Amino acid sequence: MRTSRRARASRDSQAGAAHVASPRSGDLIRVGIVTGAHGLRGALRMRSDNPDAGLLEEIGRVLIASPGENPNDYKILSAAALGRGVRLELEGVTDANQAESLRGAEVFVAKDDLPPAKANEFYHYQVIGCSVVLADGQRIGTIEEVFSTGANDVFVVRDGSREVLVPVIADVVKSIDVDARRVTIDAVPGLLD
Repeated sequence: MRTSRRARASRDSQAGAAHVASPRSGDLIRVGIVTGAHGLRGALRMRSDNPDAGLLEEIGRVLIASPGENPNDYKILSAAALGRGVRLELEGVTDANQAESLRGAEVFVAKDDLPPAKANEFYHYQVIGCSVVLADGQRIGTIEEVFSTGANDVFVVRDGSREVLVPVIADVVKSIDVDARRVTIDAVPGLLD
C-alpha cells in the first residue's frame, strides 16, 4: 500500500501534523507554519507538515493566516526543501521585515488546488475519521492521526482509551475506501496486543 505524502492532515497540530481545515474554512488544508525569514529578500522558512515541497510549486499558491486573522492568498514563486522544512518565496513578500512579520502564521492550501491522488495513493486528510475494521468486519476504531516514520506512514487508530498504531503497508492495510469512510486491515501477529 503506497500513500501520498501530500497535504497530510491530522487533528494534532502539536505533533507536527496538519489540520483538516482552518477554523475559517473547511476547504483549506494546513501544510505548515512560518518559522521566520530566510535571507534578506523576503523568503520564508516554513516548518512543513508535509515532506513534499514539490507539491507547493505544483499547486502554485498558498493561503497564510496569522492567529485571529483571515487568510491572505499568495502566489508561490519558488519552494525548495530546507533541512526538515521548506524555503518559500512568495509574490508580494520582498524583504526580511515582511517575511518576519509572518512568523507563527499557518500556511494552507485549498483542497480544490490539490492534484488528484494517483492509484493506490490518498491524501492524509481523506482518511482522518475513517473507521478501521478487520476483514471479518470487527471494528478496531477510528483513524485520528497519520504520521510518517520515513519508511511508511502509520495510522493512529483510537477507540475510547484504546490506541492501535497501524503501519500503512500492504501486509496490513488491505483496502482504503475513502468514499465509504472505511479502512480494512489484516491484524498481523502483535498488532492488536
